[in-house]
Amino acid sequence: MTIKLVATDMDGTFLNDRGEYDQKRFAKDYAALRQRGIQFVIASGHQAAELATTFSDYPDMWMIGGNGAELWQRAAGLTATTFSPTATQQILTALSAYDDLQIALCGTETVHVLKYADPQFVANMQQYYYRVATCDDLMAVTDPVVKFDIICPPALTDQLVYELTPKLAGIAVPASGGQGSLDLIQPGMHKGRALKQLGAQLGITADEMLVFGDGTNDLEMFHYAGHAVAMHNAPANVRANATAVTGTNIDNGVLDYIEKHLLS
Repeated sequence: MTIKLVATDMDGTFLNDRGEYDQKRFAKDYAALRQRGIQFVIASGHQAAELATTFSDYPDMWMIGGNGAELWQRAAGLTATTFSPTATQQILTALSAYDDLQIALCGTETVHVLKYADPQFVANMQQYYYRVATCDDLMAVTDPVVKFDIICPPALTDQLVYELTPKLAGIAVPASGGQGSLDLIQPGMHKGRALKQLGAQLGITADEMLVFGDGTNDLEMFHYAGHAVAMHNAPANVRANATAVTGTNIDNGVLDYIEKHLLS
């Protein structure tokens, strides 16, 4: 197969359960990929600004942030699509019917949470996002919103997606990142759309793309790319949509697959 672009999700895929990756091994693999003219792309729910900081040693790397709403590369700058203020208000109104949700509004640089939110939730957001601000009322936030990050009781995740899908039709799309967490993303603003946009810029077709993921928010990326690899730790429905399965995120499944199938 001829591959010109490799894209990978972060949490549960490229990163281990401590949010880390083998930096020395990756540096070697990245150099080998670039020698072969292969782009390496991060496709994540994280903000592009945060991804750029994490991978600051790789200035030519492309970042897909906000589950597809953001596209960034140092030389090209940031392109971002955000919810309208009206849509943001409508979504917050719909979410207000659920008492057991923890909600974060994700802008292009700052993530907004309530001052009285669960302390563990705030701590998790501060660990996940590099700039978190607290506020008295999410309705009062004027920062343009890229996506909503929601934590809920794990057992209610599927039901919440089921209920919110029709309630927010045409406004937002629920995308579960695993039991207990989901994002609300803009209609059509998913990782697959961002890959298509990036491919058009770089002259790379879907058949020349290889992607890695572990969650349902990776499925549009799986369906767009010609080659989709699920992590062994991914749910069954995600693995069923892949063309191949690699090891887990804990045992460097992404790098193992790249080394075996692209760099050997």
